[in-house]
Amino acid sequence: MILAVALLPLAAAAASEDLAEPEPYPAREVLAAFATACSGIEAIPVAQASVRAAGWEQVEPAADSAIARIVKVGEDMMARQDPSVDILDGGIWRKNVAGRELFTVISGVQMEGIASSGCRVYDLAAPAALAEEDLRDWAVRDPQDAGSTIPGSARFFWNPGLKPGHIEMEISFVPQGAKLPEPLADIPLSGLIFTASAVEFSDL
Repeated sequence: MILAVALLPLAAAAASEDLAEPEPYPAREVLAAFATACSGIEAIPVAQASVRAAGWEQVEPAADSAIARIVKVGEDMMARQDPSVDILDGGIWRKNVAGRELFTVISGVQMEGIASSGCRVYDLAAPAALAEEDLRDWAVRDPQDAGSTIPGSARFFWNPGLKPGHIEMEISFVPQGAKLPEPLADIPLSGLIFTASAVEFSDL
């Protein structure tokens, strides 16, 4: 009986922890990290310098990791669509931001007369989409488009993008365990994805 009484405070504490609300998602910090990492995407070397200066670490994840598979499938799809394009690899970068493990992927494609570069920040374990109101306040403008065809997902799109010289910006969410449509069905994509992209025309 004495032992049981002694354990009561521990049981109450455990129950209290179970009932505690989860920590709010650090949207402000993650959005700031995205803006810093992807601000120089007009030129891949500039983008690489930006993420390095902001404390991101360049990594080579295992081939079977989710982020490596996402990158590989994207490159394969681009190569199949147009075998003549040159794929520009700016690397995979990782950083812990407010307790969240984030990955930045810098990449691009070059073809005759045009070069397109993109910067994507992933929080693959994010539990929910960011509120449209919060995104509107952060971007200081309404998105041009919102909505998604995947159940439980969300997509917000801006043009111009993160900066006036960027062509577009997209912030999307895919629920954990969601079934993606073809040809993306085999990609282990989930969580929040922040995308900035720019296009340069060289032969007009």
